[in-house]
Amino acid sequence: MTTTDRLTTRALATALPRRALAGLALAAGLGLSALPAVAQVAQPRQIAAQGEGQASAAPTEAFIAGGTQIQARTAREAMDGNARAMRQVQEALRQAGIADRDVASSGLSLQPQVEYPSGGRPRVTGYVAGHRLRVRVRDLATLGEVLDKMVAAGANQIDGLQLSVPDWSAKVDEAREAAIVDARRKAEVLAKAAGARLGKVLSITESGGAMPPPVMRSRASGVSAAYESTPIATGDQTFRLSVSIAWELVD
Repeated sequence: MTTTDRLTTRALATALPRRALAGLALAAGLGLSALPAVAQVAQPRQIAAQGEGQASAAPTEAFIAGGTQIQARTAREAMDGNARAMRQVQEALRQAGIADRDVASSGLSLQPQVEYPSGGRPRVTGYVAGHRLRVRVRDLATLGEVLDKMVAAGANQIDGLQLSVPDWSAKVDEAREAAIVDARRKAEVLAKAAGARLGKVLSITESGGAMPPPVMRSRASGVSAAYESTPIATGDQTFRLSVSIAWELVD
């Protein structure tokens, strides 16, 4: 060992812990390099494609948002009048075949009516009481009749109508399978054009998949009871989903 080698060894002994020194000594005794070798792992050739899928279904039920609103001179009169009107609406729903479990209160309000005279102090001129319901109609064939009966019984607020499909799980799977088939078809075309073929699947990423937005229909408040039977157009709701898939590319 030369003088330079001895100086280097002493410097390493000062800087390194005993375990590291033991490893260096073993490597030197075996004639190996003290620095670890970096393994080079070859990445597989791959190809990725995105697929789109969709499935449609006709709504089978509806949710009505609406209720009563009564204005009176005092708060008590407004609440009492609104209670009477709401009892009539709920009875009309029962007569239309809507079960009690499908009728739920979604809001109750009492607000003062304030007048702001020019140059004067604000003053309360009356009160408005409101009661909102969410009504589930399981038979769409009766939807127009249910709306008519509600309004005829005293419902003067129809805030919206949501048409929906109760169980989307089967349709989601249908859209998902269609998206995977679409992605594979695209990838196979690309691989064949490149003189290769698809190997094993390396990754799958799904995007989208949110429930389709509810179909809304609105009617203005203060609807008169004297109108023709309400026509309802249901249409279809479409669920869309996309997937990104990566395959190993083989010869």
